Amino acid sequence: MIYSSNHQLGIFSWFGFVLPLPERLKLIKEAGFNATTLWWEDEIGSPNIKKDNMPNIVRDSGLVLENIHIPYDNCDNLWSENKSSRDAIVNKYTTWLNDCAKYNIPIMVMHITDSLNLPSPNQYGMDSISRLLKVAQDLDVIIAIENTGREDYISFVLSEIKSNYFGFCYDSSHNRIYSNNDLTLLKTFSNCMVATHLSDNDGNKDHHWLPGEGIIDWEKLTNALPKLQYNGYITLEVYPTEQQLTNTPKLFLSKAYQRALWIRDLCSHPPK
Repeated sequence: MIYSSNHQLGIFSWFGFVLPLPERLKLIKEAGFNATTLWWEDEIGSPNIKKDNMPNIVRDSGLVLENIHIPYDNCDNLWSENKSSRDAIVNKYTTWLNDCAKYNIPIMVMHITDSLNLPSPNQYGMDSISRLLKVAQDLDVIIAIENTGREDYISFVLSEIKSNYFGFCYDSSHNRIYSNNDLTLLKTFSNCMVATHLSDNDGNKDHHWLPGEGIIDWEKLTNALPKLQYNGYITLEVYPTEQQLTNTPKLFLSKAYQRALWIRDLCSHPPK
């Protein structure tokens, strides 16, 4: 069997340099990336940009809008025993799912936990997520849950829910910090993966360094990726170091693009 990687390459629209969104997108496109992702809140700057205007700004720049990442304030309330707390967060997330449908955004990335001190996952949370999934199916939008500090919650939900409208956004830095390079989650649910957040770190802090600048074993990681099933984007979620901030954003993005190509090349090798 011949292995190849034709994955398109993306990068988060906020890559650490303070520039107006249109200028950042122009630089992303010029660096060679095909796609970007958005944090789904208004952007305060000069000028201020309403999130409702961002999808067209992205597309006008020649980039694909791969997904949005919604805020995760109070996401623990998905699992709350208090019905009003659950309803409030479900209603908020439902609004953002409707935004995805309105602006033709195919995937909504979300966190299902924030705190590390939650009890075991429960039926309240499953009911909350099931309500959101019903909306997503009706709107033809995919929900992607991102691995954060409580990977047991991710395992629990992905084991219970099987739907073409529900998947996994794999974050390499979160996995390295909270699981000490244990790739069981990725290997177990690789067939559910619909998005990636790839970056590196020192094993202690979520630095969002460029791949290859920390301690993540990228050959081991890419061997665990679903090379034959996953046809989504190889997307970086990276920020510059203090030293890199002294250089130009163009130079940083050029280096980021080369690292994305490197990961794509690793993905083209058959698993060992």
